[in-house]
Formats: sequence, structure tokens, C-alpha cells
Amino acid sequence: MMILVDIENTTVLVTGASGMIGRHLVKGLLEKGYSVIGLARRKTELGEEIKNYKQYVIDLADREVLENIFADNNITHIIHLAALAHTKDVIDLSEAAYRQANVINAQNVFEVTKDTNILFISTVDVFGFTKGVVSGETEVHPISIYGKTKAEAEEILKKQGGKFNIYRFSPVYTEEVKRDIQKRYYLKYPDWAYIVGKGSEYEVLNIKKAVQVMVNWVSTEPDGMIRVIKDEHRLETAKVIEHERKEGRAKHVLHFPRWMVVCGYVVARITGKNKYTYLLSKAVYPLRSE
Repeated sequence: MMILVDIENTTVLVTGASGMIGRHLVKGLLEKGYSVIGLARRKTELGEEIKNYKQYVIDLADREVLENIFADNNITHIIHLAALAHTKDVIDLSEAAYRQANVINAQNVFEVTKDTNILFISTVDVFGFTKGVVSGETEVHPISIYGKTKAEAEEILKKQGGKFNIYRFSPVYTEEVKRDIQKRYYLKYPDWAYIVGKGSEYEVLNIKKAVQVMVNWVSTEPDGMIRVIKDEHRLETAKVIEHERKEGRAKHVLHFPRWMVVCGYVVARITGKNKYTYLLSKAVYPLRSE
């Protein structure tokens, strides 16, 4: 439900402000007229000279510093983006590192800000091997450590209660950064692409829509609901590869019959549910949400 928001007296704290989504979100909130506080492990390019923007370089594991920041600022809304995902930019991708970033740090943020409006950005990776059409009410079965830790953080927030929402983002991309969605049609960017059958369709999320739904959330009353966020139209790999070839990329395209991929998936599942069978399942049974 949309509500009237006193923009001048609204301050939004954004964790993960130096990340790809965080940088775009901070700009979107500032353009809307909100005051913004950015928390990150490194400085953003916005700096302290931007009106209505304040940034802190902190480790969210330091609860005392987090409490002091909250006490020193009249924060009305929290958008918790900070997380460790599957990225090549991070050296430590151990299970302990995922738990620290995605569970313990998230719990610190939730508990320190429990009386404030909270939007937690989660991921569709929490669904794991779930088949059929999913929604925010669908039982989750995460496989990846990323999905498992984000699902655990969701449970912490739900048990804490209060004024919150959880948005499960589909893979996010920008015009410049498409690394997360390129895995759906590239074996090795930019030369080696692949296509399953006549092509697959995937639910993805453009950064512009991601920012729009988060900015819009600030002017709504949190209702404790979980929502899947995606683009209106799916990414069609056949059309994308055709475009890539016209641009001089995807010089080699490997065609895999769908029956072959399905057989490979079935055989792989005999070994159990693991990250490899999970990756195959994405190709065989792409996620579908309401």
C-alpha cells in the first residue's frame, strides 16, 4: 500500500552501497530526494561531497560501530543489500565466509535496526530444485551455499518480525555488467556460446527495475510479505545469441539437444543434489514465478 512519505524527513540506510546494485540504488534514492546513508567495506565514488549523502566504511561484523551509526542518525528505512555472492572478485569463498557475510552480518543489521522499516534483498537461489511456478510463499530447497545462507537470513528476519519485506531478486544485470546472466548462454565469454535445444527462457532483472522497486518500497507500508522480483519479459537465449553474433561476439555456438541435457541431468542427480546438478537443473527446468 502506497503511503504519503515526508521525503525531507526520510533517511534510508543502504548496506552494500559500493556494490553494483548498491551504487545504482543510492543514486536512485538521492534523485528521488531522500537522504541516504551508505555502508560499505570501501568508499563509493559518490564521496562525502554529495548533498544528502553520508557514507561509512565499516565491517558489518562490528556490531558496536553499527549501533553507533544508528544512534547518531535518524534512520527511517533500511535496505539490506550487503552479501557475499558467487563472484570472482572475492578471494575467500569458504562456507565460513558466506555464513559471516550472509547470516551473521545480516542478523547484526536486523537486530540493531529491528524497530525500523527493513527491506531485505534475497535471491531466487533459495528455491533450489523447486519445480513448478514459485512465489514468495513457496517452500524453499536451496542447494548452493549462497542460497542456503540467504534463506537462513530470511528466517532470522521472519522470526524477529516487525516492519519488513523480503524481495527475492532474479539475476541482476546492467547494460555494462551481464556476468550473472551470461552464464545462461556463454561457456566462455565472448567467443564460446551455447544453446540448449531451440533455446531457453530465463527470468532475469534489469538494474533499472531493481532500483525502481526498491525506491518505491520506501513509500509503502511494510507488510511482511516475500516477493519474487523479475523483468516483465524473460531473457530468450536464442535471440540473445543472435544479437551477440551480430555484434561480433559468440563466434562459436555449441548446440546441445535438450534430450541430451535432460539425460545428463538425470544421470547427475543419481550422485545427489549438489552444485553441479543444480547448474544443470537451471538449464533443464528454468525457474518460473508468479
